[in-house]
Amino acid sequence: MCLASYCEAHLKPHYEVLALKKHKLVEASGNLQEKICSEHDKVIEIYCRTDQSFICYLCMTDKHRGHNTLSIKAYTTEKQSELKEEQIKSQQRIQEKQKKMEELKQTVNTIKRSAQIAVEDSERIFTEMISSMEKRCSEVTELIRAQEMAELSRAERLLEQLEQEITDLQRKVTELEQLSHTDDHFHFLQEIKVLVSGRRSPQYNRPNFQSDNCEDSRSITVKQHFSFDEVRKSVSALKKRLEEFCQEELIKIPEHAVDVQMVLSEPKSRVEFLKYFCHLTLDPNTVHYNLILSEKNRV
Repeated sequence: MCLASYCEAHLKPHYEVLALKKHKLVEASGNLQEKICSEHDKVIEIYCRTDQSFICYLCMTDKHRGHNTLSIKAYTTEKQSELKEEQIKSQQRIQEKQKKMEELKQTVNTIKRSAQIAVEDSERIFTEMISSMEKRCSEVTELIRAQEMAELSRAERLLEQLEQEITDLQRKVTELEQLSHTDDHFHFLQEIKVLVSGRRSPQYNRPNFQSDNCEDSRSITVKQHFSFDEVRKSVSALKKRLEEFCQEELIKIPEHAVDVQMVLSEPKSRVEFLKYFCHLTLDPNTVHYNLILSEKNRV
């Protein structure tokens, strides 16, 4: 090695002169001084495994006598082999992680699809529940209206009956008033008997005022404070039970949901650990002093 940098013109003799053709030409280096042994001023061409340092051939006869050495070219070839092996391992790890990424992407898509289906089903079910509740509300309304009509109809019949009885009684009062002014004693006694007892002789064609009608009206019970409070209480109790039931069921939803492990779990078994097995190659310059390295810088 000439240990000098040449331009195109000065490099020409190395291709033409026989003695110079034997020189080894390499790409120009930024700092040639790094390749020179500081002690012997010779080109560094040897690597000492024992001292883990780069030396020249004269160092082998001096401080590095008997050490485990090899040429830089051989050492480079060895390291290139390790580099290639590390590249393969790194590529394998990339492929493994890419596979994990694909699995995770599929998981994400599954979560999205599952969530969308759950949302659509929930909306549909709640819509059906609302429709069902509206139907039940209509049924309760119809029951209330039916009961209202029944009570009103009964009240109207009672009103008609009372009105008729009042009319009959008013007619009776009028006849009694007229009878009180008669001078015919026989006629008075006949009529008073009929009006009081309600029985009339066949020759008389006057209205029949029966006291039993008045008795019937007096037996009528009128609900002056009729209300649907019990219905309201039942509906309120139903509302409370439904809310409690919904609350209990909503609490259970997270328990029923699929727990997707978004973060890759740590290996626990030996088989899982072996998936990440690899040979460790350590830097001899930084390795811990308690560790002994093999020829390929492995523990």
